[in-house]
Amino acid sequence: MFLRKAAIRAVPKYAVVDAGFVDAVEQTLDAESEDLQGWLDRGFAELDRRHPAIGEWAAAALAETHDELVQSLGYFLTVVVYMTFREAFPRRLSDIDDAALHLAEGTLSADEELRENDPSEILDSDDVVAMGQPAVVAYVQHHVGEALEQAGEDISLEQLDRVYRAVLVLVITLSHAVMSPSGEVGPPREFLA
Repeated sequence: MFLRKAAIRAVPKYAVVDAGFVDAVEQTLDAESEDLQGWLDRGFAELDRRHPAIGEWAAAALAETHDELVQSLGYFLTVVVYMTFREAFPRRLSDIDDAALHLAEGTLSADEELRENDPSEILDSDDVVAMGQPAVVAYVQHHVGEALEQAGEDISLEQLDRVYRAVLVLVITLSHAVMSPSGEVGPPREFLA
């Protein structure tokens, strides 16, 4: 699909998570169902150790959520998204700092504003993120939909939207932290000239 405009940078092909890695993490979750909380806690501890900027940012974002179900969903999705990228790119995730997270938040905000101000725009920003990481975003959307279905009116839509948006920021950040097989991060040099 051709995009007329987008503030969100395209995900390089070498950084797109194959659906098989999402399936592999899901199978691990099924195998760990007896100690799912332990698996999630170990995953978050690893995330916090390897990428402390994400750990701090995610903890702060989740702390703002007062709906227990939404907070649990956000914690679950944060860990699963990270573990999926880690499985897909075990040696190619570069260090992530606060600047990378702020850049991803800023580009998502700019894209949302761009679409909001154009009455002819048919795509939402999450559609643009999904074009870059279809398997990961489909998994996230599936679980957000399940949470909505299970909780019904007992869920805070505003807080759910805030957590969903935070997970999208995480997907954008991780997508652009994947080094190419040659060891570079970001678009090839010829695109920067």
